[in-house]
Amino acid sequence: MRNLGLMFLLTVILTNRNAYAQTKADIRYAKRLFEGNWINKKAKRHLSISFDYNDYVLINDWHGKFSSDNNTIDAYKAFIEKEKLVMPEEKEDLHAPYCEILRKGNALLYRCKGMGPTAKVFIDEIWFVREKE
Repeated sequence: MRNLGLMFLLTVILTNRNAYAQTKADIRYAKRLFEGNWINKKAKRHLSISFDYNDYVLINDWHGKFSSDNNTIDAYKAFIEKEKLVMPEEKEDLHAPYCEILRKGNALLYRCKGMGPTAKVFIDEIWFVREKE
């Protein structure tokens, strides 16, 4: 239950930031590509991707089981840019690297660049498949 409260709080916080303008067609297409629950079984990592009314994408990211009491869920705001979801680099508050999610066939590639001297190189890449319901 604590995790759901955390997810709600992070969603509220992220909805107060400005979003990039997206066309309705961009949003519909991105929903078909990305919306839903995704998993990397080897890493026991999950992504839940949903679309907000402010035309941006909310990504919840966690390891292990969703119902676990000691589990933390990270929430990210992404923007639609062509055929990928982009999480811009955050240098001030959160110090987060630039990350993006691309659809490759039936899988998602989640990749992040390093910060500082490695900022131009993708240093972390992980693949996800759609989670079976």
